Amino acid sequence: MSTMLDMVGSFIIGGLLMMMILRVNANFNQMSIEDRLELIVQESLTELVEEVEYDFRKIGFGIQNSALAIISADTSSISFFADLDNNGSLETISYQLGSTAEVSGTLNPRDRILRRSVDGQSYGGSLGVTNFQLTLYDISRTVTADLTLVKSLDYLITVESPYPSDTTYAISSWRGTIRPRNL
Repeated sequence: MSTMLDMVGSFIIGGLLMMMILRVNANFNQMSIEDRLELIVQESLTELVEEVEYDFRKIGFGIQNSALAIISADTSSISFFADLDNNGSLETISYQLGSTAEVSGTLNPRDRILRRSVDGQSYGGSLGVTNFQLTLYDISRTVTADLTLVKSLDYLITVESPYPSDTTYAISSWRGTIRPRNL
């Protein structure tokens, strides 16, 4: 009888150990997926920030009157003149955050596309951007809406994963300040 109890006890303990091992494995897999999504989001944000900063630093480069460098701007879009490729010819560069209705291929309801265009020709779009905000400042670092007085700008970019891990989307944000030399 005691042998039978030992065997039943062993099966119960073995079953519990097996369930614990399977649960640890499932948790490990879930964490691995979350880490991978976070890495993808961070890499995407890094590439986007490099591109935005390169373009924003060039605002007004090659233009005679720097007060006319910014064509239009609001809290989520900007258009400006710059000689991006340093060939003596001015280009018109625009960044515009699209609406959530334009994105249908992902599960994230906050997904938008940040469009970049040069001389009216669109160059890709950054999918997964959920927030793009601009704040323009004059020389005394006061917020201004007068585009002829702009001397610096702050931007905020938030990128989220297009697909959730469980019910959570990986998210990464970057806030930067640009003071273009040509303004």
